Amino acid sequence: MLREAPFAILLAGAVLVGLYLANYFYDRHIEQYISRKVGHGVGGMAFLLCVFLFSSPWWPLILAITFTLLLGGARQLKPNTFRGVGGTGRQHALAEIFFPAAGTISIAVGWAWLGSPWLAVVPILFMAWGDMLTGLVRSQLYKREVKGSWGSVAMLVVCLLVAYFFTPYWIGAAGAIVATLAERFTPLSKGIWDDNWTIVLSSLLVMAILSLPA
Repeated sequence: MLREAPFAILLAGAVLVGLYLANYFYDRHIEQYISRKVGHGVGGMAFLLCVFLFSSPWWPLILAITFTLLLGGARQLKPNTFRGVGGTGRQHALAEIFFPAAGTISIAVGWAWLGSPWLAVVPILFMAWGDMLTGLVRSQLYKREVKGSWGSVAMLVVCLLVAYFFTPYWIGAAGAIVATLAERFTPLSKGIWDDNWTIVLSSLLVMAILSLPA
């Protein structure tokens, strides 16, 4: 496990750079519902690389828990720190905390418990990349943070592509559909209601059930 520590440090550094870039764009008057998508994209790539860089779920779990605590602590103690993804930039929502927290649960269940790295990571990618693109599409069409059908179409396309990481594909595709529905019908982020966890946990649950031996 120690020999994989340099990979963990590199991934943590990459995520921190993503959080910095989100702040950078936000400080230059990019709307926060756009700037935070940088965090989504980089976070998703970090989770994806975990499958290739680590031989067990322990470093991914450590990283996910660390960032949950870091972002949660910053929200409480210095909310301006990660304003590009949350904090003072989005005081009504806890999305930046739910992202790594949901990732922690997905890795714990899918990888540590059920022994499938892709079962753990694919639901996270549905949220990270699917929700990222739907937000960007909606920002161009509606010019504000709002749910809309075209954004859901974009998310479904991305999620169906992400589903190719999972075998058999039909289970990944079922997860993609569930993830899209969860995003579409979860209310706009406020308090505990947030699609950063509903997307991950709903698709994880469906894919885990469908993966059980007959």
